[in-house]
Amino acid sequence: MRKFLLFALLFFLFAMPFLNPVNAIVDPLVVPNNKFGIHIIQGTPDESSPSASLVNSSGGDWGYVTFLIESKDRDESKWQEFFNDLRRRHLIPIVRLATKPFNDYWERPYEGDQQAWADFLNSLNWPVKNRYVIVYNEPNHAKEWGNKVDAKSYAKVLDQTITALKNKNRDFFVLNAGFDASAPSKPPFFEDQLIYMQQMEETVPGIFNKLDGWSSHSYPNPDFAGSPDGTGRGSIRTWYWELQQLRALGVTKNLPIFITETGWKHAEGLNYDYRLPNQETVAGYFQKAFENSWVNERIVAVTPFLLSYQQTPFDHFSFKNTNSDYYAMYQTIQNLPKVGGKPIQQISAELTKGEVYSSIVAGEIYNISLNFKNTGQSIWNDGMQVKLAPLLGGEDLGINAVELPKNTKIEPGQDYNFNIQLRAPQKGTFKVVLNLFSGNTQFESNPTEFITEVKQPVILQILSSLKWKKTAQGEYILKVSGVAGDSTRKITLDSNGKSQELEARYLLPDYAFDFTLEKTNYHPMTIHQTVKSGLNVLDFRILQPALLEALLHPEQFWQLLPFSN
Repeated sequence: MRKFLLFALLFFLFAMPFLNPVNAIVDPLVVPNNKFGIHIIQGTPDESSPSASLVNSSGGDWGYVTFLIESKDRDESKWQEFFNDLRRRHLIPIVRLATKPFNDYWERPYEGDQQAWADFLNSLNWPVKNRYVIVYNEPNHAKEWGNKVDAKSYAKVLDQTITALKNKNRDFFVLNAGFDASAPSKPPFFEDQLIYMQQMEETVPGIFNKLDGWSSHSYPNPDFAGSPDGTGRGSIRTWYWELQQLRALGVTKNLPIFITETGWKHAEGLNYDYRLPNQETVAGYFQKAFENSWVNERIVAVTPFLLSYQQTPFDHFSFKNTNSDYYAMYQTIQNLPKVGGKPIQQISAELTKGEVYSSIVAGEIYNISLNFKNTGQSIWNDGMQVKLAPLLGGEDLGINAVELPKNTKIEPGQDYNFNIQLRAPQKGTFKVVLNLFSGNTQFESNPTEFITEVKQPVILQILSSLKWKKTAQGEYILKVSGVAGDSTRKITLDSNGKSQELEARYLLPDYAFDFTLEKTNYHPMTIHQTVKSGLNVLDFRILQPALLEALLHPEQFWQLLPFSN
């Protein structure tokens, strides 16, 4: 039995690196979640600012924004700055992948495009742990998929993209392309959503079980002007019909729902359309939908289409009008009560400079600067107070927690110096463990550890001689670099060129310093030496006369000569 257990353990340890890693994504519904969102076009503050005002209003925080990134626009610096802006405004991105438009349709992804997307998206520091990615758009429309519907092709691309993203980072939360549930079966231009999904499952069995969530385009049809009370396929409850179809296709996951497109056409636009409901009516539809149709606990986000679009064909969907004002539905949604979302973020740091010294002098007080870089996703002090605190050794060495000033915020990539004070006891060796906290929560990064030993002070004795002189007796100046405070002191050498023993409590035992000896009319001499606890002899050997400088002062020049005193 023991041999079997040993064999099983060895097998597990050997095989573990080759097993599929556990999903790192988190269920967005296990924490407070603000489902309100909006669909935007441009990745700029011009849209993120009004988006935040819309979805994070009335008690809300950390709402959602859906937007697309085209394959020709994989500009890391551009999108990182936008992600940073979303982080500051507490907006969670839902990124929809897009190819390139050609004539009046979108091209299909090229061979290897999935890896290019994985590399690019993984290069960005996302605002939250879950990295929500929608794999393209409405492929049961020919114009969205190379001008020809092809469920087999899309199924394979979806499968390859999921694999590429997950292999790169397990935090990618992958969603399907939202389908047009009202499309007819008219190949090669359109395909019925259910037929299309069945063909996908036949091509890549289990493809829908590979998803992390379900993206739904739950539009109120017909003509995007249906009743907010509508149910079933082609309504604002299309998402529920889609779940039933997924179950029939063998999906066992309880996929979270992301309604990434929805909304009504309104009469207002470039030209008033009397056949459509006006903005006040549509505002009432949205209120009814959020209060009734979209309250299901599986719905993570609802991002209506569209915040701002001032041209056809989407001007009648736009929340913003041509006068840079907003239609009634903006104010209505803004006033609806919301939840303060608390999405999971990686909170981590890296010590980039500074240390708790490995040896210190008994009874001394040390002011130590430790520089930490924000390597996580959160902004330090954005809500919870951040502090550096001892986990071990603090009581023995008198180390107290140090808070980041309340008005100071440190974004990812930035750093901050925490200044701690340490008081050395009379003896002992101590382990010091420090970590950063956000409120009462420790950072995810490994704590910072040091070992320090209390030692007796460094004692210095200076040796030197003067060229052409029989004696080096007189006053000198000793300077030490690399120590805090004033490290300059006057010393006296006797006729043998030797100083008294000088206690130097400001020096750290077992550390190296630059020592410089100076005397008037002589060139200074610098030596680099590691000092230890107890007596240390600093031998500066022979100081050379500064003849050129002395010639400018004839009255001093004679003092350099051998026969002078």
